[in-house]
Amino acid sequence: MDALPKPFGANVTEALSFPTFVQVSHNLVAAKFDLMKFTPAKHILDAALASGQLRAGGHVIESSSGTFALALAILCSLYDLHLTLVTGPTSEIVRWRLENLGAVLHTVHASNNCEGGIQQARLNVLAELCSSVPDSFWPQQYSNPLNRSSYRPVAERALMAQPKIDAIVGAVGSGGSLFGIASVLQRENTALEVIAVDHNRSVIFGARAKRISKMCRETFEQILAMGAGIPMGNVNFEICDEVHWVPVPKMIQKVHDFHRRTGMLVGPSSGAALAVAEWRATRAPSQNVLTILPDHGVRYAETIFNPGWLNNWSKDLIRDWGGPRDIVSLETVSEEWCRFKWGRRKYRDVTGSDPMPRQAGYNP
Repeated sequence: MDALPKPFGANVTEALSFPTFVQVSHNLVAAKFDLMKFTPAKHILDAALASGQLRAGGHVIESSSGTFALALAILCSLYDLHLTLVTGPTSEIVRWRLENLGAVLHTVHASNNCEGGIQQARLNVLAELCSSVPDSFWPQQYSNPLNRSSYRPVAERALMAQPKIDAIVGAVGSGGSLFGIASVLQRENTALEVIAVDHNRSVIFGARAKRISKMCRETFEQILAMGAGIPMGNVNFEICDEVHWVPVPKMIQKVHDFHRRTGMLVGPSSGAALAVAEWRATRAPSQNVLTILPDHGVRYAETIFNPGWLNNWSKDLIRDWGGPRDIVSLETVSEEWCRFKWGRRKYRDVTGSDPMPRQAGYNP
């Protein structure tokens, strides 16, 4: 089904579906998106409309506070669909954009120390909403395999921009972008190194940090764009070579540095990916590295680009890390920049258990 009733819709979707490829250094290319989650959101909605899971003029309900929420709001406006979003704390800019596009918001302000953190708290509200709205459609970005498969065209364009890619670096939220793109690239180069970047309060890769910095702890929900308190079904552990946990101050420093050098405004998850990608590219100057920059920085105008907010964290932002500290146990993930060799293993083979949500009350 062609669900674009507005005549300019095709131009909008084309513009938002693909990144610009930016040459950051001689062996580092960045796939810079304005709104990366637009790619899976469109793929999932189009498939649902085509299959009848979602009817024309129907109702979409999803849990998201960031780029997937904004992508759904744009698409539902273009497709004349109703949209209800369960969000966490959002900036005034993001809230205005979502509501201006017609979305109805239900805000969960805190996790209340429930198991799985704020993401599980939001999913609990979402379940109630879905049961109260007959025939509503839930995209399920965290576990829907269409999230990951939607990035095939992006990977194909990356290969056109750089035919030989030796390593890919990406921050992990749902896992769709990094592992969707990497799975295509590995068919061209089986030796491709896949490097995931996570937040040290996240459970995605089984980190068991006993202590993290106050800034990492208190800004996790405020600037959440990577990491998670619940397992993510689109993470393909068996193609992952290594994982980095990057401190929030390092993410912000790299974002500011990137802006000084290029004038481009990106978010903290992009800063995390850039920090690791530049480190990796410097270590192997003869190898080509691709990194993923998921979104525009306008969403963070009230935080990481706000002088008042930055001043509150000035002591944390003075510190810098030249590179990661290698660790051999997930229990030693800390407030430092840490690196762990995952080795393309199953989650259970690394951790001894299946993926689990964050424990209730966890607050290192």
